Amino acid sequence: MKTIKLTAEHRGINSTTFTGRPQGKSVRGSLNLDQEDKDQEEVNIEIPKDTTSFNPSFYLGLFYDSILALKGVDNFKEKYHIIYADNNQELVNLLKEDIEDCERQASNEYFRKINKTK
Repeated sequence: MKTIKLTAEHRGINSTTFTGRPQGKSVRGSLNLDQEDKDQEEVNIEIPKDTTSFNPSFYLGLFYDSILALKGVDNFKEKYHIIYADNNQELVNLLKEDIEDCERQASNEYFRKINKTK
């Protein structure tokens, strides 16, 4: 399984938060996720140490095109696995809650889009 590491630089200078849809899209391009979507290999996405928040806006910029390409959040989660570099379990638990919120928002956006095209 391949691992793609998000970095502190992807968060922005002096930031502990991943935020902003345009920023997520920019990181998506730098990580070449369009190509990863086409490959069969599963991928770990590692959130770096000292990250305090992962906002839905960034998540959607980073992953929404993958969710569309893979036809839904469940299929996306079968291919891409979020892992955490931090050893602080309290922080990891908060990030897991953030990711659940992100997935819920992505799922809602995905279903609105596919229902609009029917």
